Amino acid sequence: MKLLILHYRRKEQYPPLINMLSLLDNKNIDYQLITGKYIYSSTNKYVNKGLIFINYFRYFIVSLLALCRTKDNVLYYESISSLPVVVYKKLFPKSKLRIFIHFHEYFSTEEYKRQSYLSRMGRKYEESLFAKAKWISHTNKDRLKMFVNDVSANLDKSVLHELPNYPSKNWNTLKINKVNREQSKKTRFVHIGSISLHSLYLKELLTSYGNDEKFELHFYSHSSDAELINWLKSFDNVFYHGSIAYKNIPKEVYGKYDVGLVLYKGNSLNFTYNAPNKIFEYLALDLDVWCSNKLLTAKNYEIRNTYPKLLMVDFEDFEKLNYKEFRDRKQLKYKKSPYFYEKEYCRFIQKLKAS
Repeated sequence: MKLLILHYRRKEQYPPLINMLSLLDNKNIDYQLITGKYIYSSTNKYVNKGLIFINYFRYFIVSLLALCRTKDNVLYYESISSLPVVVYKKLFPKSKLRIFIHFHEYFSTEEYKRQSYLSRMGRKYEESLFAKAKWISHTNKDRLKMFVNDVSANLDKSVLHELPNYPSKNWNTLKINKVNREQSKKTRFVHIGSISLHSLYLKELLTSYGNDEKFELHFYSHSSDAELINWLKSFDNVFYHGSIAYKNIPKEVYGKYDVGLVLYKGNSLNFTYNAPNKIFEYLALDLDVWCSNKLLTAKNYEIRNTYPKLLMVDFEDFEKLNYKEFRDRKQLKYKKSPYFYEKEYCRFIQKLKAS
């Protein structure tokens, strides 16, 4: 059994893909991963469009040739990755290729109209694959339900699955000398991921906690927005660390911070119905989590009676937050996070082997 994995966007930006590959390696499953080989972009938008086309054309041809060789199982991620599979099934309609599909994100029919041309093309033509698929998954049941309502195909419920974005169980078994944060007079917050004033409650957070000596706020992010980075650095208690490789997060973060931040504003259905992987990564590292209450799906995971806690925060009214109540752990027992990918992804492996 061989599995061909098509993931047009670069692997390093998608921890769920990294985790899936790790599990496939551990299970000794033979696979081939094909991604887009990114070409450095130009400042000229027309040159840039040409470079994107060249990159995608290379991805398309390499993927199509691999499909012709594999003829067994293919897992593709996101609509943008689907076109080689669509064309292969058109060329070889009687092929016994088994199709598995996973979506990192959810976009409604209207939201797809605002996505890139390649994503729109993928969604337009991939619908012909849905009825043939052995597996279709989204990261949570809310997104899966909306997806089913959007597509025209009559889908067999047995092919529909949730595949959450959890970290490895190894994250909670680290043998690291943990700093005793309980004795610290300062609370250290950490945010890992993209930064934006438009999509995150950064302004609200720093209006209340910026330059307050009781707090430290640490940001790990890959950003080219020099103005935003300089604004963050203008606060005495804010520390911008740049990007961090996914595999290095446990050693860099474990024991050094108190609270992990999830600051999304919920500007789209994709964020509103989202339980970001950072929630579960923070919990795995024994951090309390303060999550924006605009993320309705995340509320299903709220933890108040044990620690580490997961608390929903109204960042639009952040100045009224009862800090002492949110940080209080008295009479609470420690409970290890149960959210790890090994159990969830094994369901996919079982389906793959059974197909």
